[in-house]
Amino acid sequence: MIIELKELKTTPCRKWLKLFKKGKLNVHEAFEKHGQEYRWLYEHSNYDLIKWQVEDECFNWWKYSWLLAKYCPDNLKPELYNWGEDSWAVAKYCSERLNPDLYNWEEDSWSVAHYCPDKLDSDKFNWKQESGVVAKYCPERLNAELFNWKEFSRVVEIYCPHLLYLRPNTI
Repeated sequence: MIIELKELKTTPCRKWLKLFKKGKLNVHEAFEKHGQEYRWLYEHSNYDLIKWQVEDECFNWWKYSWLLAKYCPDNLKPELYNWGEDSWAVAKYCSERLNPDLYNWEEDSWSVAHYCPDKLDSDKFNWKQESGVVAKYCPERLNAELFNWKEFSRVVEIYCPHLLYLRPNTI
């Protein structure tokens, strides 16, 4: 993908500016040789390199799935997405693409509770480690039977004390 310096909203730093020849740069090749600067490119231009890489089948799904979720979620392919590392980004940036069967509930339950509580699956949610996030961001989704009262009662006291009546007496 060729980008033009005059089409950028901001002039790149000297290191990257030197790579432009006659005001043009093959950004895909430059990223391969000099490092991936997706955030900068998406924040300072209208070029959609990720979409181009997905279509050209040269996007690094393993390493940069979270950027795809943020910048071009319409190109998210569930079978290629790195759910193990980047599930959180789907919950945060494109919850409509969240696949509950592929989502990494063990590590990234917190992101569902925080960003898209309507997608919270009580049976898959990591209540042992992430109960506090539910109490803070979506107390209406609190499952009293699965909630980790021993570790997170204090969070309920702070954010949703009206639910303390649900706490078992055995703690």
